[in-house]
Amino acid sequence: MIVTQSQTNFICPITQLEMKKPVKNKVCGHTYEEEAIVRMIESKHRRKKKACCPKIGCGHADVRMCDLVQDEALRRAIESHNKKRYRHSE
Repeated sequence: MIVTQSQTNFICPITQLEMKKPVKNKVCGHTYEEEAIVRMIESKHRRKKKACCPKIGCGHADVRMCDLVQDEALRRAIESHNKKRYRHSE
């Protein structure tokens, strides 16, 4: 299987799975699966710690819920990619 660069952008850095509800961090620009990043932030905050961006190499050390916005363009791109992939497999 060949994974293109654009397909790697569909993968959540936390779950390592294709995102279904991507959210973008307004501060550092990285994107995650909504449920995964929310769980990570809540878990860190319960332990009175800051949640760091899980993207390797990112120095953003305080990801907050208010930094996250729905990434509709990426969600549509993933859906479009999956429809094309489904059509090719028939």
